[in-house]
Parts: sequence; C-alpha cells; structure tokens
Amino acid sequence: MTTNDPARWWRQTRGERATLAAIVVLGAVLSSWNLGRGGDLSFYAAAARSMSESLPALMSGSFDPGATVTLDKLAGFAVPQAISIHLFGMSTASLALPQVVEGAVTTLAVSVVVLRWLGARAGLVAAALAAGTPIFVSMFGHPMEDGLLTAALAVALVWWQRAALTRTWWPLLTAGLAVGVGFQAKMLQAWMVLPALVLGTVLATTGPGPRRRRAVGYVAVLVGATVVASLGWSVVVALLPTADHPYVDGSTDDSVFAMVFGYNGVDRFLPGAWPGAVGALGHASAHAADAWRAVAGHRPGHSLLQLVTPPYASQVGWSWPAALTGIVVGAVRWWPGRTVREARVPTATFLTLVVWLGTGFVVLSALTLPHTAYVAGIGVQLAALAALGWWSAARLVDAPDRRLRLVPVALLVVQGAWWAWLARASSEPTLLAVLAVGATVAALVALLVRWRRAAGAPSTRVVGSRRAAAGLLVAAVVLGPACFSLQVLDASRDGSGSDASVGVAQGAFARSGGAPTRALAIGRSPVGRGPGHTDTTGFSVSAPDPWGGQTTLPGEDRELVAAARRDGGGRDGAPLFLTDSWRLAADVIGATGDEVLTDGGFSGQVPVFTTAQVESLVRSGRTRLLVVAAGTPPTDPVRQAATDLGCRVVQRWGSALGQSQPWQSRGGSASTLERCS
Repeated sequence: MTTNDPARWWRQTRGERATLAAIVVLGAVLSSWNLGRGGDLSFYAAAARSMSESLPALMSGSFDPGATVTLDKLAGFAVPQAISIHLFGMSTASLALPQVVEGAVTTLAVSVVVLRWLGARAGLVAAALAAGTPIFVSMFGHPMEDGLLTAALAVALVWWQRAALTRTWWPLLTAGLAVGVGFQAKMLQAWMVLPALVLGTVLATTGPGPRRRRAVGYVAVLVGATVVASLGWSVVVALLPTADHPYVDGSTDDSVFAMVFGYNGVDRFLPGAWPGAVGALGHASAHAADAWRAVAGHRPGHSLLQLVTPPYASQVGWSWPAALTGIVVGAVRWWPGRTVREARVPTATFLTLVVWLGTGFVVLSALTLPHTAYVAGIGVQLAALAALGWWSAARLVDAPDRRLRLVPVALLVVQGAWWAWLARASSEPTLLAVLAVGATVAALVALLVRWRRAAGAPSTRVVGSRRAAAGLLVAAVVLGPACFSLQVLDASRDGSGSDASVGVAQGAFARSGGAPTRALAIGRSPVGRGPGHTDTTGFSVSAPDPWGGQTTLPGEDRELVAAARRDGGGRDGAPLFLTDSWRLAADVIGATGDEVLTDGGFSGQVPVFTTAQVESLVRSGRTRLLVVAAGTPPTDPVRQAATDLGCRVVQRWGSALGQSQPWQSRGGSASTLERCS
C-alpha cells in the first residue's frame, strides 16, 4: 500500500475485478429475492410517498403531502425511497430498492478499505463477508433507516482512509459529509464512528512540530464537516418562523432539537431530561413504545453480552473468531511502540476499526435494542477485521516457527465450534449448517495433511499448496454467514421492515409472543409468516419476487375514503379529512397519496393541532370532515372540536378502521366520520 497513490480496484487483475463484481451481484440478488413481499411500517411508507409527490414534504421530511407535520425522526433515510417511488411508482419493491443499492455501496466500500490496507485478496474476503452478513442481507432488502446509515459510515471510512494515505485534508470534508448523511438517516447513532475517526486521524498525521499542528487542523476539518452536515438542516428549521415549517413530531414545543436530541436521544435513557421532548411527558411515548413492542414482540431481560447471544450473534456475529484473530495478530504487528513511519497508515486503519468496533459494541450492549437492525452498527468493522484474521492466518500457514502455525489451526477449531453452536441455537437448516461447519473441518484436515506432505517437497509444490490452503481458509471464514444468509431465499425467513433478521425465531424479539412479524399496510403477504410464527420446519426456496407489491386499503378503510369523497373531501386541493390517528392516515396516504391532516404524531400525544385550530380549519372551510378514531379520550382535540361544533356523524365503523395490523386495535368502540357544517 503506497502512501500517495491509494490502490484502486480497476487496477487489479481481471479475475479479481470479476470476483468483486460477482460478490456484489450475489449480495444484491439475496437482498432482492423477496423485495416485492417486504415493506415498511406504514407510518414511514406513507411519509416516503408524501415526499415523492410534494417538494415541501420532501424538503421538510413530512408525514403528509401537505407538510403539516414531520416524521418523529430526521427523514434523510426516506429521501432515496421518495425518489424511487417518484421514478417507479408506489410499490413495496420501489420503496425497498434504494436499500439494495445501499447494500452494494457498503460491500464496495468495505472492499476498498481492505484493498488499500491488506491487498486485493483480503479485499475480496472482506467484500464476501459484508455481502453475506445476515443482518445486511435482510436489512438491505427492506426499507429501513439503518441501510443508509450503514452505507454512509462505510463511505466515510473510505474517504478518511484516503486522507490518511494521501496526507491531504480535503477527503476529510467528504468523510464528514458522509457521517452527516448517516446522521440524517439515524441521528446520534452515526456519531459512534467519530471517536475512531478522530483517533485514526491523529495517529496518521501527528508528529513533531508542524506535523502536530497539522493533525489538529485535520481533526478540526473532520469534526467541523461532520457537525455542519449533521446539524445544518435542523438549524435551518429551528431558525424558520413557526408558520414556515411543519410541526416537528417527537416534540411538545415544535422544537427540532427536542426531537433529535431529546425524543430520539437522552430521553430514551432519562425520560424528562430534555425539555420539550415527548418523553418529558412521562407517559407520552407509551403508545409508540407499545406499538414497537407489539410489532416485534417484547424481549424480556437485557444483558451486557447480548451481542454474542444467539438472537444477535446469528445476525452479525459469525465472524467473531476471525475478527478476534485479526485483532490479536494486528496488535502484535502494529503495536504503536514498534510502528515506523511507513506503517503509520496501516496502524491507523487497524486502530480505527478496533475503536469503532469497541464503541459500537459497548453502546449497543448498553441499549435495550428496539429492533435487530441496530446490530448492523458493528457489521462493517467485523467484516474488515475478519478479513485481517483470514489474511494473518493465511500468511502463517507456512511460518518457519511452527508455533505460529497454530494460529490458523486455532482459528479453524474455534470458528467451527462457534458456527456449530450458533447454527444449533438459531435453528439453522441442517443442510446449510453442515455445509458451513464441514468447510472448517475440511480446511483443518487439509492443513494437517499438507504440513505432513510438505516436508521435503519441491518449492513449486509448496507455493501451490499454500494457495490452496489460503482458498480453504477463505471458505472456512466466509461460508458461515453466507450459508445462514441463504435462508432469505425462503420468504418465511427473510425478516421484515420492522425487525430485519434472517431465519426463524430470530432477532431482538423471538417471534413467539403473538405479534405479527410484518407491521405493514402495503405489499403482498409473505409466505408462511403470521402472528406468533415460530416454525422451524423445512427450509424451501420461494419463487423470486423482486418487483411489485402494490399498496392496498383494507375494506373498511376503502369505505371511509369513498364516503369522504362523496361528502366533498379532497376537492379543489382540500384535504380528504382530518383525523387523530396516524394509523388510519398512513394507510390512506400510502395507498392513495391524498392529503390527510393528522393530529397526535407517532406517539399520539404531539399537539400538532389544538382544539381551537381544528375548529378554525372547519370554520374557514379548509376541511369539514373529521375522523375520530376509536378509543380516543374526550380531551382529544379532534373529538373535542367535533363535539363543540355539533358535527353530524356520517358513518360509523367498527374498531378495525385504520387498523390493518392486529397490534393497532384499540378495543371495541367505533370510529366515526363526522361532517361539520
């Protein structure tokens, strides 16, 4: 690896380029196999459609086409989805397509980092590990904010490494911009990479005198670009007059910072710590929390070692033995006290990955994870460090010191045992488990036989057998996650947009709590998935479904839309109606694209409209139709306005109205469409 001319894939051999292309394509095929069967929580799917049809909604990250209320988080993740819907029309597949692209970007980015660090072969191993990581395969096949976050941080690592290699500052601007994109996708989680990048920048650029000042400047560029890219949109919204931006969901005082740093930040650990955040109301986030728990099932208990337990390790942790081998060998090879100037960048790359992995592991272990896709936060680091483990083991196959030859042996033994345990604990199909574990056993036997035969063999035969040994080690490192990921070819095992995971009874929540695995109002029903699904029977390949999945409205919701239109809703640019339930509004917006005014936000407690404002909208003639959801309290602004104005009930529906998912049920009371004179 040269210091002024970073390695590039187009300069590698034709075979290496073709192998990389095949890895990227195969990863995309796995993620896309059930693309038309997947989908997202209807709240976010509706927002993506709104943003696809309305520039104000796109610029403000709004839930509805009229841009009256934002999402309860930054909406950067939904921008690619909105563009895809605008180009291809609203469907399950077009909503998820951008995440497939983000998966390909992640695989390429990981391969570039390791190519520059360890060479082309290690870069290909890293690419195969990234493309085959189960959580990546599922997550990149569903519309989730974690996909853009993962891709953005992988790209940030590429540009940081370029700055370290070329000893120039401008790539750090791009690295900071990429971290900012990750922040727009999933807010504070993107900043978990910053400690590692700062440490790596200092190590790669520091030195005596002027070099020390240069290191400070480089860090300032990186951090400054990150902060500007992360907070720029929020600052603009905060500076705009209230009338010039939609109400900010997640806050009780229309504050974007309360939403970002309170509702989606400190209030998740210390409720009430951030004034103006919904969590500060104590019970205000209960509806949202209940919804998420019901979407994926409640996971009792919490452990600081949860990332190495089967529900999570089966999704991201197959490479732990190889990664730990890489960390140990890398620490010996690049220990700072032994580092010469020429090895500064490889050392910085190594420490950056280790610190990033450690930061992610500690933070994610401390959290009670809402859904499994959070563990993707350590996937990039594990893939790169596991490639280092393979590279180290392959180089020690013929080490003159026979004690060092124990490194590849130990890796194979531990890896095989770890895979066997994970396969059993996660109910992996027997054929796939045997294939993966068998590869490690075969590689171990081949190494032992090779060493016995190598004594006295011609040097040409030794070189050839060394390459064969390296190839066996590749299979023994890559096949574990890859075989487990093949389960996504079965539509009943590919996860969902609310809890991406591979296999049965996997993820943050074992699917035995009676909750549906698909919290979707759009798309065709998946094969074999239903409430309380815990089937561990036969694995079978479903017919590919990479496109389509049209949005549909449940029967009673269709009746509501028809009744509202008969009564004048939606005419001359007016909203279809005003409701106090995002569940109902999301179904209607996602299926029709019509404007629906919605109070309450995701938590049901956000004061988007006061009673006086609802009454003013009615009196002004902007809307005369109110839909009062079942079970709302008398103090609900929409219900109270309907009572104060003496609105007439046009039609009643049972509790199924606006409840296309079972977990949305509020009880037996009726929802009503009311016309106000």
